[in-house]
Amino acid sequence: MSFKLVLILLNVIAIGVTFAVIFRYVVSKERNPEPEPANLTPFLEDDQLEGRRLERVLGASLVFSAIMLIALLAYFIWEPFRTEAAKDQFLERSIERGATLFANDQSPVYESEFSLLCADCHGSDATGSTTADTIESELDECQEEENQGTVEAPQCLPVRVAWSAPDLTRASLIYSRAQLIDIITYGRPGTKMPAWGVKSGEGAKNAQSINDLVNYIVSLGMTSEEATKQSTAAIGEYRDTAVEKVTELQTRVDEATAAITAAQADPETTPDDLEVLTDGLELLQEQLALATAYRDEVETLSDGAVLFRLNCARCHTKGWSYYQNEPENPDLPPLPPQGSGAYGPNLTGGAVLLQFPGEAGRLKQITWVTDGVKENKQYGERGISSGRMPHFGSVLTKAQIELIVDYERSLSGETTSDTESEVASDEGTNA
Repeated sequence: MSFKLVLILLNVIAIGVTFAVIFRYVVSKERNPEPEPANLTPFLEDDQLEGRRLERVLGASLVFSAIMLIALLAYFIWEPFRTEAAKDQFLERSIERGATLFANDQSPVYESEFSLLCADCHGSDATGSTTADTIESELDECQEEENQGTVEAPQCLPVRVAWSAPDLTRASLIYSRAQLIDIITYGRPGTKMPAWGVKSGEGAKNAQSINDLVNYIVSLGMTSEEATKQSTAAIGEYRDTAVEKVTELQTRVDEATAAITAAQADPETTPDDLEVLTDGLELLQEQLALATAYRDEVETLSDGAVLFRLNCARCHTKGWSYYQNEPENPDLPPLPPQGSGAYGPNLTGGAVLLQFPGEAGRLKQITWVTDGVKENKQYGERGISSGRMPHFGSVLTKAQIELIVDYERSLSGETTSDTESEVASDEGTNA
């Protein structure tokens, strides 16, 4: 007999014995019922129950029913307020988590295992800052291996630049919540903004963390009135900065010139010392010449052109995010024409006029810049929105937006057949 069969027989016997014991116990109880328990107290008769005793019980029931009714009414009145308070508490905790994610090591809420160091680029107060970056030359000659990484081809060497990250205190005014989530999740291709969301396939943060960051950014938001006032003041500040840069460099050139004069009069000055001072002066003079040319250019700009540079150029002009910080840097590659395209599409060569033709098109373009269009919705003649275009109606006045639109239309010039295919492409003529 196999071991398996033995186990089966033992289980059958065990089950049979169990049923036999249960059957014997049931039959025994039926033949020998238990007598009435000795300690069972007989209850009151009906005529004794249906008197004052019943009235007291009914009265107590009425009181308890009234209490229950009042409690339910109080609950239904209070519950909405409790729900709102819970939402507010959740939002507060979400903002606190977002602040930790945003922080760098200069912030009191910084946590090394959680913080994403957003403040390194956007500033500890999120009002915008700069971060170091390296750009590679795109000249054709620099694609040849012998010209890469050699001082013999200085134009092909990597250049360190100061890349501007935008002010986030007005981000909630120019982007919808969905746009902010999209930017943080997927980043900005071609810029310093990385992808943080798991959905992007590159980041590590889940939807809750992305929402925490968005809630924190929204909590920093200024009012529309404050943003408009800031945008108006920025026009003069931009012009003043160009002038101040020239003044600063002129002072440094004068100081370097005086230092060389003093060194030449000093018998202890070596030729090497004098060469270092001379090289420094030549660099400053080159920087001064570039800064002066930039200042002269800025002086000729219309307010619409300045507003474009302040609000639109970082997306529509390649290199503007770093060029605007150091226009006097001789190592920087030449800046492409304003509006010639970068993260945002090219606005020159007639593309804008094809998308927004005539005066009716101009009015549509103003609406497009003011309010934007949701993702996959049409704008202009044949444009399909990607959902990435910000809307400026809450940070610029109507007159300022009209100035920007007129400047963009002036960039287009005459319509050419070359732009027809560009306009037809998805988001090809986003103004």
